[in-house]
Amino acid sequence: AAPAASAAPAATPPAAAAGWRFESSLGVQIEVPADWAVNDYGCNMSDRPTVVRAQVYQLGCLTPEKPTKQVAQIGADAPEEVKKGPEFTRRDVSLGGVNAERTEGRGADGRHFGWLRIPSRQILISVRTHDPEIARRILDSAQLVSVDHNGCPDRRPPKAAHPGARTAMAPRDPASISICYYGPRGDVLRTSARLSGRDAAALAAALNASRPGPNPDVDPKQCLHPPAPPPADAVLLVEDAAGKGAIHVAFSGCTGRGLDNGAQRAHVDLPIIQRIMIPLGTGFTFNGDLSP
Repeated sequence: AAPAASAAPAATPPAAAAGWRFESSLGVQIEVPADWAVNDYGCNMSDRPTVVRAQVYQLGCLTPEKPTKQVAQIGADAPEEVKKGPEFTRRDVSLGGVNAERTEGRGADGRHFGWLRIPSRQILISVRTHDPEIARRILDSAQLVSVDHNGCPDRRPPKAAHPGARTAMAPRDPASISICYYGPRGDVLRTSARLSGRDAAALAAALNASRPGPNPDVDPKQCLHPPAPPPADAVLLVEDAAGKGAIHVAFSGCTGRGLDNGAQRAHVDLPIIQRIMIPLGTGFTFNGDLSP
């Protein structure tokens, strides 16, 4: 059974080192160089260094990876991908008391390869860089987190009614909005982002301008209705001077779609979905009736 959703952190998490940034997925957090791209991999990928997480559809292109590409990827465990041979060293390590396997070495194409397997969590972190120190630093930074650097729980928070919830869907002037993306399947955090300033205010304004009430269900002749509505694809953790609140956003299914802050519901549409998903840098699916 999945563990209960984690509570929000009591204090602001530490910042990444200068020139580096945090990335998280599947309950794992790593540091990568700050100028690396996000999900520049698979379809039409460039030579730019990139972190890869919460990516599905682009990987289906099977675009060959050039030896000039530098990558740090958080994904599902794939022990067959870990190279073996005298040029690679393997050792047992621990991440907060959880057993892991770390393998490193220089590949035939000249890049430094590294893997960190966490079998009990079915997770693999894989790294390919020109500089061995960058690969080592990324692997050294790996940690298991119940709440990531953007304040997102590693498990989807339960949907609940909050008697004290505000009358507006979101505060008009939020200090920040953390976007916690769990996706249409499973309860584990796929990835996250945090908006502040104008970006947070623009998202809040779009949420508050949405039509009241949930979206109508898709015609069952066009989309198979599940026995129960699916859970929210994303949870927005909104903070302002008055406190914190959560907005659940469901958009990928045929039923149960819309915005829900525990006190009221409203429609979700493609422009709102884009404001949520584009900062994450990952793909998504939705039914065509959500287009404006």
